[in-house]
Amino acid sequence: MKKKENHLRNQNNERYYYSNLSIQRFFITTSRGFEDILKDEIEEICSQFQIKHRVWKGSAGCYLEAPWAGCIAVNLSSMCASRVLLVLAEDQVNDEKDLYEMSRSLDWTSIFDLNLTFSVNASINDTFVQNSMFVGLKVKDAICDSFRDKFGERPDVNTERPDVKIFVRLFRDKLSISVDTTGEPLSQRGYRVKTVEAPLKESLAASLLRISGWNLLANHIWNSSDAVYFEDKETRLLKQQGITSKAKPILMSPYLLDPMCGSGTFVIEAALALLHWKPNVHRNEFSFMDLCPNKANEMKVALKDLKAKIIANEKPIADLPMRIKLYSEKNNITTFQDSLAPFFGSDISEKNVETAKECAMEAGLSKLIHFSKKDAFQSKPHASQGILVVNPPYGERLEEGEDLSPMYQSLGNLWKQEYPHWTAWLITGSEDGLKNVGLRPTRRVTVYNGNIPCKYLQYVMYPRTPKVSNLED
Repeated sequence: MKKKENHLRNQNNERYYYSNLSIQRFFITTSRGFEDILKDEIEEICSQFQIKHRVWKGSAGCYLEAPWAGCIAVNLSSMCASRVLLVLAEDQVNDEKDLYEMSRSLDWTSIFDLNLTFSVNASINDTFVQNSMFVGLKVKDAICDSFRDKFGERPDVNTERPDVKIFVRLFRDKLSISVDTTGEPLSQRGYRVKTVEAPLKESLAASLLRISGWNLLANHIWNSSDAVYFEDKETRLLKQQGITSKAKPILMSPYLLDPMCGSGTFVIEAALALLHWKPNVHRNEFSFMDLCPNKANEMKVALKDLKAKIIANEKPIADLPMRIKLYSEKNNITTFQDSLAPFFGSDISEKNVETAKECAMEAGLSKLIHFSKKDAFQSKPHASQGILVVNPPYGERLEEGEDLSPMYQSLGNLWKQEYPHWTAWLITGSEDGLKNVGLRPTRRVTVYNGNIPCKYLQYVMYPRTPKVSNLED
């Protein structure tokens, strides 16, 4: 197969081959349904650090064309991404011979050194090959032959803990070959010292919070006490066109509650976002450190510069309560608790609450989050306005005959009666459960939690208007 030229400007991604240019192509992975959110975050990161970039959506991720600084900035800063992959090739293949020739056309010796171990992870879908292991084997052979031709020997394969992870995907007749620049997934922030049953992935929680508009508050509250209102994609588009939405604006509140908190992921991610803390900036190891030796100096300079800028942008935890107080006073939001903690989490399981406390302490956030053992249906608002985020059971692990409908009905009743002026966000994979909430959602977003198709819904709780009798005395 003849090597194709590098089509950096090909938006449709028809074919692409890595070359030693100043601009590279990366693919940043996320959960399905969150591509728009990830795209916004990547553009925000690159703009913040003045990195030349172009971003477009793919399937379960986004493409980024940028210098290595873009890759490093996303690895250090992204709260929504899982991995950043360096794209080596994307092209059409028609048979098994093409598989090998396309892989062999790459100069693997410029990607990583001979003394490093590697692995190939292959996936297939609706294609001419029936076994993904066969695809992986063809790519592995091409890599080994590339090194053997140049050095007379080949690098070792290590399927358990490789230094270099190669990802290959064959979808119909399109083959994609990428190499991991991340290492441990970005969702693993380092604060989850213990786990609970069916924990919510950290990057998923961060993405859901961005959908709720939490990042708007995080980007604003340190500079001004003026009101911040929720905006979705449609609202932003109308705003850009100078059109005012007819919907009643929803004031963003800095008070957040998760009454089914599990290990506390929602409230911990909410606190990290407001503080502009990026846990991965403190990691010492990323896979990009072992890639492309001829770019090592460029990467080293970018890494040092970006780390310094990200850490300089972190906000002091001691200052956040005052910023929240100033914002609340100006926007007539009152708190009902003596605690200075703006974030509350509760769970019916004592074990979950203890785990959540340990995770918050490991993250350095225990002063901002109040955890308690409590039935979700006994929860009370801790402020006059706030945000509820709830990840209830979906029914995936139910025993035979168990019915979730009463639980969802009780949630809806509780919100209507106890949480006027609050906005609830509910993620669930249970369609039957949603039918019993008894409230009309103001927004509905289709997302995935792992392989489970879910709905993420917004419910705005307006105060109940007392009924006025028409009877005369």
